[in-house]
Amino acid sequence: MSCQCHDATIRTYNEMTNAGQREDRAYDAAVKVFRYYHPDRSRVESYQVVADWLEQHEAGLDWNGQPSE
Repeated sequence: MSCQCHDATIRTYNEMTNAGQREDRAYDAAVKVFRYYHPDRSRVESYQVVADWLEQHEAGLDWNGQPSE
């Protein structure tokens, strides 16, 4: 998966939550960004991928699951 879509997806979530938006709205917006880059992915799969990425981000891992620098 492209790093560009990962960065845009995580950035969307972070910017929205930092601006005071509810987490569920930020999550939905992040999924929309992901689906912009990957329209072939199902809605369910898109939500799962974004949830995994957000968990990795919170754990300090990059989009490949490796420690961030």
